[in-house]
Amino acid sequence: MKVSLRKANALQEALGEAIKSATKTSFEVDVVNYEWWKKEINNTQSRYLDEVRNKLEMVKARFEIRKEISNRNNLCGVSDKLTELAQFDSMITTIQRWILQRPTREQDEILEKKRDRKVIRLNNPEYDGYSNMDVSVISTGEHDHWTDKVQELRRNKASINDQLLELNIRTEILLSSQVESVLRKENLI
Repeated sequence: MKVSLRKANALQEALGEAIKSATKTSFEVDVVNYEWWKKEINNTQSRYLDEVRNKLEMVKARFEIRKEISNRNNLCGVSDKLTELAQFDSMITTIQRWILQRPTREQDEILEKKRDRKVIRLNNPEYDGYSNMDVSVISTGEHDHWTDKVQELRRNKASINDQLLELNIRTEILLSSQVESVLRKENLI
């Protein structure tokens, strides 16, 4: 049975949820409520362990699907696209953290006047304020440049996301008959 990468991912996620869901059979028996309690323990144990074995079959099927998804992702370029997305996200975060979230420097004419006033105050022996005047190294022009760069990176991300969507829908994997059987048993297909 062939399914798209997108469908395959949804199936393996559904299997993951089914694996985590509670068993129908309890792992305990209240022996006080049964006259033939030893037989009830054995019957319940058998049903419970059958459910656990079924969950283990689902685990195998899930990871077989994941392995096929991984292989196909490498072959069709999805892995490379995901790496590009992660790179763009990291670049955006870095630019925002180290440039866009920092204050920008005032115009040189304004800074010159402020600096001159500061120097005059520092030369006054009665001045007891701060002796420094920190100025951002990020100009308005640089800030605007990096804002444009972030917008470009976001457009690139959107383009890659579109390509990924197309690859995930267009690319198919072949599910083995064992996996298909498990999926049918769980009413997932």
